[in-house]
Amino acid sequence: MERRGEAVSSDPVAAYVRLVRTAEALHAEVSRGLADEGLTASQFSTLKVLRLNGPLAQKDIATYLLKTGGNVTLVVDNLEKAGLVGRERVQGDRRITMVRITPAGEELFDRVYPPHLQRIAVAMSGLGNEDLSSLLALLNELYTTVADPICLPVRDAQVRRAG
Repeated sequence: MERRGEAVSSDPVAAYVRLVRTAEALHAEVSRGLADEGLTASQFSTLKVLRLNGPLAQKDIATYLLKTGGNVTLVVDNLEKAGLVGRERVQGDRRITMVRITPAGEELFDRVYPPHLQRIAVAMSGLGNEDLSSLLALLNELYTTVADPICLPVRDAQVRRAG
């Protein structure tokens, strides 16, 4: 089968490499607008999770973002320095640090999110509705534990799909 003048292979390695390169290119293109606002993609995603879910423990943020605790600590450190989030120790269990978005973080997220969604729409505009549906179906088959678009932790997304 050919598409756009290019032979399509059934080689899983070729498919994987194309998927990763395409995802990285799309991510870089969409994330350029975040960099203009002084945010990394991880910082933006952290603000999104907090804006949509309220205060969370750092370990829960890591679950939402599919990142390690160490990665999230660095991201939260930088967001805190910028005044976009705050941390609080949980009384009775000082091992847990809750992170909350500040009013400045809410304002930034609310301003940056709509243009971010628009950049995604433009980046994906080469595909029609049928192609997008096919792509989503294929990706769901390939990665059945994917969190849904509202950033549910993997375990909650699985329960929601099963229910």
